[in-house]
Amino acid sequence: MPAKGTAFSVDLLIVTPDQKRKIDFKLSKGFKNDGSVDWNLEFGLQERSKLTDPFHDLVKLKVNIQPALHQKAQATANNGLDDSQTSAAFAAADSAKLLSAGEISKASANAAARRVISVRGA
Repeated sequence: MPAKGTAFSVDLLIVTPDQKRKIDFKLSKGFKNDGSVDWNLEFGLQERSKLTDPFHDLVKLKVNIQPALHQKAQATANNGLDDSQTSAAFAAADSAKLLSAGEISKASANAAARRVISVRGA
């Protein structure tokens, strides 16, 4: 069955108020061979010690978005992050930092990144 619709990706960026952390999101919509929709989220955390320093990559994650969350993924792609998602992104950044320090599992960090989509309001 051929895919119906258009594959695309949207890049979203959050810089923390202290401007020392940058959280990058790439939300991508594609299609599987059977024509079903496939959403993925690439999450990246960059940090710097001083405002004059360049950002450096701390961790990158790629997570698949479950079909039950596809509508929220589409709403995020169309409208950007809402307040709940922005808060969840800060929590996901903290989880990513813990992952880079070996304090939590990759599965836990992926779940925190995926939560950025799941907490979207109506």
